Amino acid sequence: MRSLVRPASGATTESSAQFLSRGGEYVITLADGSSVYLDSAASGTLVTQQNVNVIRNEKGEIVYQASNNTAQSEVSYNSLFNPRGSKVITLALSDGTRVWLNSESSLRYPTAFTGSTREVEITGEAYFEVSHNAAKPFYVKKGAVDVQVLGTRFNVNAYEDEETIKVTLLEGSVSVHQATVNDPRSVTLKPGQQASAGNGQLSTINNLNLDEV
Repeated sequence: MRSLVRPASGATTESSAQFLSRGGEYVITLADGSSVYLDSAASGTLVTQQNVNVIRNEKGEIVYQASNNTAQSEVSYNSLFNPRGSKVITLALSDGTRVWLNSESSLRYPTAFTGSTREVEITGEAYFEVSHNAAKPFYVKKGAVDVQVLGTRFNVNAYEDEETIKVTLLEGSVSVHQATVNDPRSVTLKPGQQASAGNGQLSTINNLNLDEV
């Protein structure tokens, strides 16, 4: 079982930066299909897309910084890929949400959030600290499973080679939805609970020891 991704105090960002300096194969795929290879990227602005700056800061974090007058006629998506065997990489989305992306994982997300919801798609595993916005709920999607959030801390494990998707809640509240043809299901988690979705089933584990996940 892969271990739960959680930022250690003062350590996660530094580990990302250290791995980047050793030549990791982190890559961002931009909306036009071009790629930004982070192992060779210096600190500073990597690229600008529709008034959104993509920055690699001195700590090795990737930060999406939207200008105050950002107005997009259409949604542009980027994807961040973290290869097998690499360290966790930290991503700050344009709304302030922070994501710690584990190895052998990818995240697809808009350069700026427009409309009434904030939606990202995951393959693999990531830990999220979602910026609170009650008027614009945050969704993490993987296939038929959606995790709906208003503002909280949680982990999503959704690797392609595992039969189930696991959502572990550390703080706040999330709703996990599984869409099936005949029997759609949903469950709302409390801190310390984990939802497991797969094969048409949606179950909950209570009183989870987070240190053993």
